[in-house]
Amino acid sequence: MIKDQQHYLNVIRKANADIDPQAIGILKRLKDSNFDSYLVGGCVRDLLVGIKPKDFDIATNALPNEVKRKVPYSFIIGRRFKLVHARRGDKIFEIATYRREATAEELEANHFSELQFAEENFFGTLVEDSFRRDFTVNALFYDPISETLVDHCHGLEDITIKKIRMIGDPAQRIKEDPVRILRAIRLSQKLHFSIEHELRKAIHDHMNELERAVLPRRREEWIKFFKLPTVDLALVELFDLNVFQKVIPTWHKLFLDDYKQQMFRSYIRQINEIGFDISDNVELFAAVLYSYLLTEFEHPLKININTLAEDSQFQHFCKEELGIFKAELVSIELAIQFIRALRDQDHYLKKGDRKRNSILNSQHFDLALKLGLLSGEMNHHDFQFWMQEKHSQSE
Repeated sequence: MIKDQQHYLNVIRKANADIDPQAIGILKRLKDSNFDSYLVGGCVRDLLVGIKPKDFDIATNALPNEVKRKVPYSFIIGRRFKLVHARRGDKIFEIATYRREATAEELEANHFSELQFAEENFFGTLVEDSFRRDFTVNALFYDPISETLVDHCHGLEDITIKKIRMIGDPAQRIKEDPVRILRAIRLSQKLHFSIEHELRKAIHDHMNELERAVLPRRREEWIKFFKLPTVDLALVELFDLNVFQKVIPTWHKLFLDDYKQQMFRSYIRQINEIGFDISDNVELFAAVLYSYLLTEFEHPLKININTLAEDSQFQHFCKEELGIFKAELVSIELAIQFIRALRDQDHYLKKGDRKRNSILNSQHFDLALKLGLLSGEMNHHDFQFWMQEKHSQSE
């Protein structure tokens, strides 16, 4: 049975307390100037399925320059696709003007005009903006001030039946932006929705398109995948759909070995239990990368990080398949090396105060300790020992 819009309006009203007051303040600023303003996309979807959103995107009919004038502490970003970012403390709220599809004539004109190309923004209506979005469940608009819920693409129906459905022809939309393959799989895992049949077929038939996706955008998706509560199941889905074969061949080979796949997934499941800070990309990548190394080498003492730092194949895997930045990788390698300093407590206790303090104050201390717990090189007694040493030093 398809639930009606009033049902979902009641659901989202009850979730109003989960909406950031600063986002509501921005909406009010725009509305007070007689512009449309709505929360849009993932935040609305998450509110409707009972997930507290982390980010709040805003859509409006105000042009970027008008938004900048009306919303304090905001600035325009982008040359081709102009957006406005409004800064509130350490948070950024993204404000986008309604867009529409460009006509063939407009695209042709922009192709030959560098000035127009730099200003390539085709502004439209709320309806046109709805149909530009990727999935139906992401094309929902909500105004918490007037308590208005707008759905032009039947996203509420797909929330009811728990489906991820592409807006428009799935094959064409994937060709336009191959990263939509990763987004569809990730959303299905996050929401526990199934991927609609035609979309799943298009993903299967056009998986080669994913090789065209630029590395920074793939990296962004990997980070979001690794943050999923059921990340190990999401990785299996990526393997089953042949995503790894196309863009992370190192893991495709690993997952072909059932024993290694189970071991890797076991380590991955421990990331949240151990308490890695998954909001920190270095810690997140470190936990995932060390899980892989522990699986490949089967024992932490067999891992020679100095050798790996010179191994072109390993470096290519980190940088070109996972998208780990060079500075991040250096920090991860140093943290793995630092585990040795934490393994030998007796040696530590024989050191003088200055050398002890240098260990306790190392920028790699916390991450190395967590990695040691992940690998089993240290146990909870070791953890308590090091926490007591840290505490004693601060007294």
